[in-house]
Amino acid sequence: MKETADEIKNILKDLTSKNNERVLEAIEKNRKHGNAETFASMLNTLKETDEPEIETAIIAFLYDLKDENSIPILIEAIENPEMSFYQSFLVAAFWQSAIDGSDYIKVFVDAAIKGDYMTTLEALTVVENFDATFSASDLLEYETDLNHAADEEADENKKVLLISMADAIRNLPIEGE
Repeated sequence: MKETADEIKNILKDLTSKNNERVLEAIEKNRKHGNAETFASMLNTLKETDEPEIETAIIAFLYDLKDENSIPILIEAIENPEMSFYQSFLVAAFWQSAIDGSDYIKVFVDAAIKGDYMTTLEALTVVENFDATFSASDLLEYETDLNHAADEEADENKKVLLISMADAIRNLPIEGE
């Protein structure tokens, strides 16, 4: 047990290191020994770094997520305005790693509406891959929000994605049907 606690402590320390090699090693160690705390710290490192190699390693880590306990932390990062530069990658992590974000459908709708083209594309892909049922009233609300956003959208390419997402929402399974 102490070994695991020491490993966690080392990961946390190394994620904040100024030495890129140590940070990259911490990201790799996080795959084996990480927990929610180290995952949150790693996302903070993503926010703070300007090193492409570290960014790439963390994004690759996101795309390999298997731990459902990481979902709330990932959702929090998606909603964090300070992480907006990485929002499309954070959203893509859900379909890339096949973790279930269906409990957070509203977050993906909001990200699609407020985000850039790539975030909207990734959110659409996430929604298209949902394998859950939803309340009819919630789906109607999300569809309405997306259609309204599409009407207001100046970027024609993003507008098309918002309309596609509204269609995808309309076709999701409804609870009790």
